[in-house]
Amino acid sequence: GDIDEMVTAFNERRDLLLDLFDEEGVDVPYPDGAFYMMVPVDDDDQSWCTNALQDAHVATVPGSAFGTPGYARLSYANSTDRIEEGVKRLSDAGYL
Repeated sequence: GDIDEMVTAFNERRDLLLDLFDEEGVDVPYPDGAFYMMVPVDDDDQSWCTNALQDAHVATVPGSAFGTPGYARLSYANSTDRIEEGVKRLSDAGYL
């Protein structure tokens, strides 16, 4: 049903994001829930997220807001095209 299709789609997007970060040499913890990925960033995750939004136009949330400082939370509840574009922008702007 619809739920199964949604789960499959999110799993495919998660795996895509894991592969894209792997290609960038970024080791991210395997997400075990929802559709968020915690990406290791600068110690000052707040500044990293603010700057990534300004420079790369990619919205993330500082991990410190979730008790995981030094990480940025990315949502992969998005199309694969948008996911690929977001990682490319972060990479091109020097954030990965």
